[in-house]
Amino acid sequence: MLSVYKDEIRDAMYPRRGTVDKRFNIVNVMPPEHWDAERIKKLRKQLQLSQSLFAETMGVSVPAVVAWENGRTNPSSLACRLFDILSRYPDILLEARVVEIRK
Repeated sequence: MLSVYKDEIRDAMYPRRGTVDKRFNIVNVMPPEHWDAERIKKLRKQLQLSQSLFAETMGVSVPAVVAWENGRTNPSSLACRLFDILSRYPDILLEARVVEIRK
């Protein structure tokens, strides 16, 4: 009996791939936060990545990361969205196999 409820809860939370569950509505999509130079540098250091590895992880050039960290340019809203996610869930880089740790 309990397993039936578990399945219903799982199906409600994670609809099957390729289907749209119309029982739930997205009420509000929050805009990405603003990321200034210091905050970007702090995130990169929190992730323990060099500028070149951070650039590779983000899919941008090293000069782009340097420009962000020096405040010469601002990251795109997509990059800011990724920063938001990485700041809250840093382990996602490992889980998504974006990076690997070797000993």
